Amino acid sequence: MKNFEHWFVCLDLSNMDDILIGYTHFLTSVIEPKTISFLHVVESRNVAKEMAELFPDIETDQDFEDVIRDELNKKVEEHFGENDIEIRLIIKEGRPTDQIIELMNTMDPDLLMMGKKTGYVGEGVIARRIVKYVPASILFVPENSRYVMNTILAPVDFSRQSANAVKLARNLVEPQNGTVQAQHIFKYPSHFFPYMPTEDDKDKIRGHIEEQKKEFIDEYNLPEDVTFTLTLHKEGRIGDEVYDEAVRNQADLIIVGSKSDKKITSILRDDFTDKMTYYSFGIPLLVVKNKEKHQKFLKTLFS
Repeated sequence: MKNFEHWFVCLDLSNMDDILIGYTHFLTSVIEPKTISFLHVVESRNVAKEMAELFPDIETDQDFEDVIRDELNKKVEEHFGENDIEIRLIIKEGRPTDQIIELMNTMDPDLLMMGKKTGYVGEGVIARRIVKYVPASILFVPENSRYVMNTILAPVDFSRQSANAVKLARNLVEPQNGTVQAQHIFKYPSHFFPYMPTEDDKDKIRGHIEEQKKEFIDEYNLPEDVTFTLTLHKEGRIGDEVYDEAVRNQADLIIVGSKSDKKITSILRDDFTDKMTYYSFGIPLLVVKNKEKHQKFLKTLFS
């Protein structure tokens, strides 16, 4: 796919690297990129001291980098020994979030891939700065990801961004004749609180949402074979509704569109995307962004 030609994959010398590199290799059978850049950030010189104790031959910073490069090269070459994809290995020193954001802006990749338990996300928590200030699409890969792409769940809010997410999902499952499940989560209007709407009110609300769904499908010319589910959210986290739907459909991937064509603050306050990225689904989560529009917003914001 033209919009995913250059990938950035974050490694941290943990067991998560094997899972992430393996999933990256699997994904190349679904989308074929031109370039994959694997990145490792040395966060502290304390790590260098520990390495020096383990490897007495290390005397200089270059020796230290060579040891890391050799270790990562071995892992990458196990999966990418012979192919036409350009493979790069980048090693930097500093704060991981800062280095990722800087490199994403200077090298301009289309997709950032991160493991859910790498050093870049802390104790299972996604780094807010990366989600908000990286213009590329972001794929979060948990430890128990399956190397299949038969069913994709796409939560939608009837916006252009969610329409793009649905279309991308359809393209991803097409080679396997897979399925796309679109889910719209809604609540009853606040003016009913604390009372429950009548059955007549419920029918009217659902009828209105059905009409919105039809307009959404027609306006963005969505594929006819995409299945829609309307989910009433009563209480708790919205992520629970998405998770339940993902489990029901045995989804292999969740795709959500990130807003980019409204006010600048929409990037900083896209609550639904925020909640999705912080939720531990145990299923790969792809946050799809319009890179060019996000770049313009960020340029305006920081100028």
